[in-house]
Amino acid sequence: MKNIILSLAMVCCVASSAAGQWVQTNGPYGSNILCLAVGRLGLFAGTKNGVFLSTNNANSWTAVSNGLTDSYVVSLAINGTNIFAATSSGVFRSTDSGTRWTAVDSGITNSYVLSLAVSGTNLFAATYGGVFRSTNNGTS
Repeated sequence: MKNIILSLAMVCCVASSAAGQWVQTNGPYGSNILCLAVGRLGLFAGTKNGVFLSTNNANSWTAVSNGLTDSYVVSLAINGTNIFAATSSGVFRSTDSGTRWTAVDSGITNSYVLSLAVSGTNLFAATYGGVFRSTNNGTS
């Protein structure tokens, strides 16, 4: 009888492990992670302190925020080689995996951007003033 109970306990443990669990990863430390996006080079995290990139499943992180004049990143979106970051002062774009960022929010009348989404060639920016659409990667 002990063998049957022990075997049943082992099956239950294996079954619950096989079902999967959340496992906490490393960092990025020093700020809350506000958003995530997966690109061809890895996992991008938007924080109050800018954008971070992990190329090894979140085991380590590198800051990739050069050129972000507003480091409070609330949303990220990726379209091909373009990475977009939404901040309280507009939208920024990087074409080199976050190495450099430039503002691309011409025409957005309310610069506090809350969320970004990509659909085909359209980039959408949600603001307190409504939704804005760009068909040229945020240029206008």
